[in-house]
Amino acid sequence: MKPILSAAQMKEWDSKTIEQMGMPSLVLMERAALAVCNRIRHSYSDKLNFGIFAGPGNNGGDGIAIARILHAKGDSVKAIVLGDSKKFSPQLRQELEIAGNYGVEIIYPWNIDDISVKEFSRLFADCDMLIDSLFGIGLTRGLEEDYAVAAEYINQSGKPVVAVDIPSGYDTDSGKLLGAVGVRADITVTFAYMKKGLVLGDCKVAAGSIYVADVGIYCKDNSVAQLLDDEILSSIPKREPTANKGTCGKILVIAGSESIYGACYLAANAALVTGSGLVKIYTHQNNIESIQQNLPETMYKGYTSFNDVEVMEQIAWADAIVIGPGLGTSDVSAQIIKTVCEHAKVPVVVDADGVNLLAKDLKLLDELTGRVPVILTPHLKEMERLCNTPVNEINYDIENVAKEFAAKHNCVVVLKNHTTVIATVNTIFYCNSGNEGLATPGSGDVLAGIIGALLGQRMTAEDAATAGAYIHGSAGTIATEETGIKGLLARDIIANINKVI
Repeated sequence: MKPILSAAQMKEWDSKTIEQMGMPSLVLMERAALAVCNRIRHSYSDKLNFGIFAGPGNNGGDGIAIARILHAKGDSVKAIVLGDSKKFSPQLRQELEIAGNYGVEIIYPWNIDDISVKEFSRLFADCDMLIDSLFGIGLTRGLEEDYAVAAEYINQSGKPVVAVDIPSGYDTDSGKLLGAVGVRADITVTFAYMKKGLVLGDCKVAAGSIYVADVGIYCKDNSVAQLLDDEILSSIPKREPTANKGTCGKILVIAGSESIYGACYLAANAALVTGSGLVKIYTHQNNIESIQQNLPETMYKGYTSFNDVEVMEQIAWADAIVIGPGLGTSDVSAQIIKTVCEHAKVPVVVDADGVNLLAKDLKLLDELTGRVPVILTPHLKEMERLCNTPVNEINYDIENVAKEFAAKHNCVVVLKNHTTVIATVNTIFYCNSGNEGLATPGSGDVLAGIIGALLGQRMTAEDAATAGAYIHGSAGTIATEETGIKGLLARDIIANINKVI
């Protein structure tokens, strides 16, 4: 895992590197510029004509340094520096002086007829690639005037676009488009660490392919959010040679309802494939025949009405419980989840309708979390019900919403979105291992089953949630290599779990 930083955190470690460690800021700028040039050469091998749009700050300084390096290597380069020259940063001024000594063609707004898309089209007509270094992580408001016109031209040009650190026009923490227009890049080279906004909101699409470049800034703060990678898989226990079914985890899946069978099938099947020793499905009697035919590896028990003794017998059998997929919100379902909350003595994963039922009575959740580890796996709409916050607000404040709920209710929240955020009482994780193919029916049921299986193998709630989210996303990504994005089915995710673990 590696840190994923906010704008404030990145600025803090940049400042510490310069002020406490004695690293000159110009050295960091040179390393950043060289990293962008190397990435361009790696992705585009031919010599190109470059057009560079630089802003008044240090991101603009990066752009001018890039212009000089490309020029020195024989590429054709022209750069325009937008903004009031009185507000140019000291580093930008220094880079402009050096670039001038190298003979780089620098254009200033006061040297051209007007700032318009038409004029930019004329100036950069012979360019094969555009580089956006208008603004970096410090931007707090939308692009206006000359900067907005530049972004409009870049987007309309049809030329490949490389963004420096982050595409201009977006909030570094939320990924939200700050104004009417933001740059859309094909490649973004970000410096030192991934930034939160690059995997969230509007910016996730605008950033294109993202590359993190080591420029000599190192974050030593273990409390910052972490971006999951395959390192998390090392936390999964290996199966001992002396293992038997009973030692590999007994998972109770309480799922499905009178008219919904698929959810219990998917959750239980995912739990099996993730290594559970035994899986029992507790579901409506209508689903039993389908389970017998399609999932013979599981145990099962059907119900037609609520029986508290029967529910407690199932609970007592399990090492971990998954409840909610396709369960419905009927009175019987409400009574079942109430019984689980009052009597479960093992870790519990609550998904889908289980989340919806708890949203009606959070005291039940608190009763459960006061006794056993609990993992909630809501999507944004279910999170809206849990915390009474509109989806559009959650979407641009996803980390804080998840973190505050987890801390308040002493649980782990796996907040599912195009980038999933996992919040524990003390820590935040980002999971970006999946792709848009995971937006398919039953995908969340599979995730719940995976996490339940890991809990049954004695993993902590934090490790089970993070490893489960990473496995789920990775299996989906692998599956889409064959199915394509639109053709992915939940069962395809299950079929590829073994390739991840």
